[in-house]
Amino acid sequence: MLNFFKQINKPSKSNSYKYCKFINESLVFDYNNNVKLCPLSDFGIICNKYNGIWLDIEKLKIIKSESINIINSLNCPILCKNCEYYKDNKHKNDNSIKYLYLSNWKNCYLNCLYCDYPKEEDLIKAGHYDIFQSIKQLIDSQLIDVNTTIIFDCGDATIHPEFDKILYYFINYGMRNIIINTPAMRYCESISEAIAKNIAQVIIPIDSGCPYIFGRIKGTNKFDIVISNLKRYLSFEEPSEKRVILKYTILNGINDNQKELLDWFMLARDLGIKKLTIDIDKKWYNQIKTSIPQYLKELVIFIKTMSQYNEIEIDFCDRTSFIYNTINKK
Repeated sequence: MLNFFKQINKPSKSNSYKYCKFINESLVFDYNNNVKLCPLSDFGIICNKYNGIWLDIEKLKIIKSESINIINSLNCPILCKNCEYYKDNKHKNDNSIKYLYLSNWKNCYLNCLYCDYPKEEDLIKAGHYDIFQSIKQLIDSQLIDVNTTIIFDCGDATIHPEFDKILYYFINYGMRNIIINTPAMRYCESISEAIAKNIAQVIIPIDSGCPYIFGRIKGTNKFDIVISNLKRYLSFEEPSEKRVILKYTILNGINDNQKELLDWFMLARDLGIKKLTIDIDKKWYNQIKTSIPQYLKELVIFIKTMSQYNEIEIDFCDRTSFIYNTINKK
């Protein structure tokens, strides 16, 4: 792989540097046993068939440096050139990792309709690999520090055998920004402690405001359990109401209407939650992105208006952000 890098690394004639949030700043442990730089592709693979025992830090540094040079070369991959994260900027070619994605776990309690990960029949076969020692290596090598954003992503991290051990390690180390994606089917004391210390954001995708729609989307009738765990995470005083974030993914023909969106919004407001995030089903979006239906545009404006009126922060994910920005350009 290193020989390949050297062969194609021809410097660009451009006066500007190209910069990528992932290649320049990230490291990903993915659920296919890869350690890599980009969570969106297989560019910048440090190690495949990784077993979690030992990470080659020197190889990581070399490939990271060479990958940064590649995106600034005439032979930059087309995949990168067409990516929204590929931008003009003066980059800093160092080894620091600002975003650590822990996506090494694909198991989940739910079968969400929009999820690309294995469904229930495949979960029995799904294994996992431990990354605790690798995390300690990265810290000891000073590639990550207290300012690195830690992102627990992919599947439900809370049922990974090492989740509590890793999260407590980050808490005790003094990490300042941890993002945990979880459906909140399991309550974790470790998450509550991270919220209480004001160092974690917990993103909970309930996608609905009532048990019926929740069941249709999630494939389970455990809505009440999720709400109960939500309330426990919200039991602290400020800033827990902005540390617990409800997520809503719009799905075609199921929750793509004002009634369902309003039910979800009112549930969040009644719980005292002050921050929301909204997305749209990726597969559906790819089918309609060249001609966004008018009613979807109206939905985006509706939720934006509701959030402003109720002083609740709304974060549009990439796809919904594109829709909102398209509307505002007119």
